[in-house]
Amino acid sequence: MTKIWNNLRKIENLDSLKNLKQLYLGYNKITRLENLGSLKKLEQLHIERQQLDGAVRFDFDPECLCALANHLKVLNIKKLKLANIDALEPLWKLEVLLASENNFKTTDDITPVISALYSLRVLDLQGCTAQRDVHYREKVTAAAGHKLLLLDGKMISQSTRNFIKNFQTVKLEKQRRASEKPKTADTGTNSKTSFDSVNSERSNGPLGGFVDPFSAVLPHKFPGNSLFQVSTRRPACTRVLRKPVKSPLLTKTMSANFCDEMAFRSNELQPATTVVMLQGKEIKAGTPVFKDKLRTHRKIQSLPTIEH
Repeated sequence: MTKIWNNLRKIENLDSLKNLKQLYLGYNKITRLENLGSLKKLEQLHIERQQLDGAVRFDFDPECLCALANHLKVLNIKKLKLANIDALEPLWKLEVLLASENNFKTTDDITPVISALYSLRVLDLQGCTAQRDVHYREKVTAAAGHKLLLLDGKMISQSTRNFIKNFQTVKLEKQRRASEKPKTADTGTNSKTSFDSVNSERSNGPLGGFVDPFSAVLPHKFPGNSLFQVSTRRPACTRVLRKPVKSPLLTKTMSANFCDEMAFRSNELQPATTVVMLQGKEIKAGTPVFKDKLRTHRKIQSLPTIEH
């Protein structure tokens, strides 16, 4: 472990430290990460809070990062005025990234690289402008996938992962449906063009520019034996009506009901003591038995006919 806090402005003369695993270069005036490719065992690099003058921002050497990609696990880049972390994409073995108090304005400055850091377990982005996004935590967790365990000092539960996964699935489905709508619109445009071409051919026909009033509705030519042919579907099968088998009991009941109904109507204007026929029996119209039986037979008559 080596700590260097001496207002350094450049990283150099470290090639001889072949077995170095931890390097602390924070609180200096370094403006560029470089000259660390010979440190083949370096696992932790802390280069946070560099005292940069004015608008000077920290920079990364791509060749240096590619050399550190196979063994660097912890990187501390706090408060370096970084606008994005695109240069960190080669660090596929990085497990801990401390990048708080930088100038990340939106989650788009973070998520593309986070999805490429396959081994990332801990991520700290506190104090960045990107945190103001309402869905900041959901977006970052979705970009990191199942591997991220700790975000800004808070654990990510399994229920949160499942919710974000389902949310992303629904979002992708909506995007897919939205992308299919223009295709449907193009198809409608093509059909309209073909429809106009048919109308133009009819207008230039032998009738001398006469427009058939039915051409707008029925633009197809019909055979001579049919007046209108809306579709080419096979016509529905005609229903074959079969004569129901007459049941002696059902016939007797229905005839009795018919006689009772006619008798009841004929006796509406007559006194209640008039005698009527009900199934071959003489019953007075005023008795409650007659009304109950008539109501029962009406219910029977309202039932559908049963075919044997």
